[in-house]
Amino acid sequence: MTNTIEPFALPAQGEQKRTCMQDIVSRLEQQLSQDISRIHQPDSNSAARHAAQRLQAVAEHAPAFLAVLAEPWLDCPVSERTEQLLLDCARIHLYARILDDALDEGLTVCRQNLLRAQPMFWQTVQRIGARVPTRVAQEAEQLIQETVSAVLHDDLRGDPQYWGPKNHHLLLVPLLLSENSAAYQACRSGLSNLIALVQAGDEWKQGVLTDVSLRAELLDFVTQCLDPEQLATLSRLGWQGAAERIVWNADQLISVLSEPSCV
Repeated sequence: MTNTIEPFALPAQGEQKRTCMQDIVSRLEQQLSQDISRIHQPDSNSAARHAAQRLQAVAEHAPAFLAVLAEPWLDCPVSERTEQLLLDCARIHLYARILDDALDEGLTVCRQNLLRAQPMFWQTVQRIGARVPTRVAQEAEQLIQETVSAVLHDDLRGDPQYWGPKNHHLLLVPLLLSENSAAYQACRSGLSNLIALVQAGDEWKQGVLTDVSLRAELLDFVTQCLDPEQLATLSRLGWQGAAERIVWNADQLISVLSEPSCV
């Protein structure tokens, strides 16, 4: 039987907090779907359908992951500031997918989507810039620089060490919500590892994990992600769901990589 790495789900929480997180996720899904409908023009050809499916996957799966990254701020009632920053970060992630598709897919529809996404992107960046102090903005710029650098390195040679950093735009969520707090800095590596493990699941589903040396590197990286002190820090500072998901994803990956078909 083949193990599967499932779409990201919300962590187990108290009933009130879980309901609150689910409400946020539902609103983000709805808003992203509306954004996509303004950016992507439906067409019956296969290229347009493929592009639409990739964008809709962001609306369906990203909000739950973003909610886990924002877990310390999602106690009811969730503030207007928190909800707006989450939406802004969700739109940045949607834009990252649109940009990625325009670069990688080689389709006219993807390039057109990139053009139509510009107003949403610039409005979002301006809104974030108006809300955060300079020191936080500088750290946000660093995350984007890390994202770009890691993507360029990973394009040359797939390496699990880059799978977290190449998605570091997702760390805008805890960075902006915490205003670069000591708690965020203490948990930054652990949250990056969570992102990397989720990316590893995607790489497996895409059939990338066939190279023996790459599998060995990934197993070594997964072991590093299970550092007990790092997991304890995440749980203690409010990211219990992230810590639980690291353990779950690591277990799934170890099982997948241990199957005879992967040897």
